Amino acid sequence: MKKTGILIIGFISIFQIGFSQIIDFKMDKYWIDAGVGGYYLIDHTGGFSWNLGVNLISDNTLYKLRFLNHKEFNIFGPNPSEEFNSVGMMIGKGFTGKYIQILFSGGLGVTGGIKRGKLLYTEPSSGWFDIGDRRHFENERFISPSIPLEIDLLIKPIKYLGAGVSLFGDLNLKRPMYGFVFKFGLGKIR
Repeated sequence: MKKTGILIIGFISIFQIGFSQIIDFKMDKYWIDAGVGGYYLIDHTGGFSWNLGVNLISDNTLYKLRFLNHKEFNIFGPNPSEEFNSVGMMIGKGFTGKYIQILFSGGLGVTGGIKRGKLLYTEPSSGWFDIGDRRHFENERFISPSIPLEIDLLIKPIKYLGAGVSLFGDLNLKRPMYGFVFKFGLGKIR
């Protein structure tokens, strides 16, 4: 037991030493970004998306941790509404100038959420003002490995603030999707 504890403490110490040597806070660029937009599915309609990302550019390589949430635009049915979450670790390259940057990245991730399964029943019509889709489906939860892809265009008018757009894709086995997000970045962008 003692040897295992010493091994774990040693591994954590070596990791922290290596991590502190990788990031040069004077030379590297790092920021968080957040945004809203829309997503589209190949065989279904789309909905709203929002994202949150943590970014680091070190030695001209982008390292990114990205979270996306997608909610179906569904006012009048069918039920349940579909909702997806995606988390991805990405790496990329691109062009970084003083006032603009274009970055291409891809990686590995996990996508999960709620999708509609088998049709359970359909509510009968209520009369003249029958609005919406009255179908009710099975509530099917899923989780799938994914390949997140992203192209970022960020304009940096101020040293610590940027605004732009991101085109994204999420290749997975259950609900492959693509979309766009308008975003703001805050941090050491230039």
